[in-house]
Amino acid sequence: MSTMNLKCAVLALVLGGTAQAVEPMVPYDNFNPTEPNPSRPTKIRGIDPARWVDLQSGAPLESLRELAFTRLRLMSRSDTAGSIGLLFAHSSSVTAIAAKVRMNNARTTGYTAPGAPAGESTAELTGHFFNTRTGVPSKNQQDDVLAAIRTVSRSTDPLGSQLLRVEAIIERCTNASCSTRARLFTADLGQVHQGEQAALRVQWDVANHRFVFQRDAQPEVYGAYTVTDTHPPANPGKALVVTHNPPTYLSGAPAPLGYANAYFHDVFVNASAAPAP
Repeated sequence: MSTMNLKCAVLALVLGGTAQAVEPMVPYDNFNPTEPNPSRPTKIRGIDPARWVDLQSGAPLESLRELAFTRLRLMSRSDTAGSIGLLFAHSSSVTAIAAKVRMNNARTTGYTAPGAPAGESTAELTGHFFNTRTGVPSKNQQDDVLAAIRTVSRSTDPLGSQLLRVEAIIERCTNASCSTRARLFTADLGQVHQGEQAALRVQWDVANHRFVFQRDAQPEVYGAYTVTDTHPPANPGKALVVTHNPPTYLSGAPAPLGYANAYFHDVFVNASAAPAP
């Protein structure tokens, strides 16, 4: 974690004890048809359409979304930017997401031009939470503010490395499609090995104008922002996704490629977004 972000996190921890408590979390889906949590009146095999909506952008070369035992498996290989995953069916009521995430395998390759950002493949709990201005057209995501907690593989990682990073981010969309973004906050939550499970949580604490991030039993990290947060987002989506953002490709250089194979299970949300029984 950078010195500046560490100081912000420490300050937030000191002040957080007197802050208003965020909404409690409740189970949303454990992807287990035989022992569902929360319980269902009828047995659901596969993805429950009352709770989830397919989400895919970009043009993956290969993608797979399936249930494996009691987990959701998202696997994707792509040479272009995009994502694949599941969107919460009633995303507008979701202000917090928690889940156990395990990135079994991930790699991002390709040439990164000097000064250009590294390519990334991620497994994320993410969503758009508010917009900084009023009167936003429904399809114009500019100034939507999104937050995510994620496991990341980068093209600059050492060749053969089994280490990934867990990160928290807050970003503001800078164009209508949200293909470009400005970073408002970032925090490094440490390393995780490929195949190692991490319990992740992101929660909007609107009363205190910040997001709460947590990995496993580590102390909460608070991402404060100073932008206006009283307007709804143009895109209210919240989701579990794997994403690809390949590095810069130059003619004659090897083509970039992102690969991610991730499992999600034991999904929780804020109490007011609890699924219907």
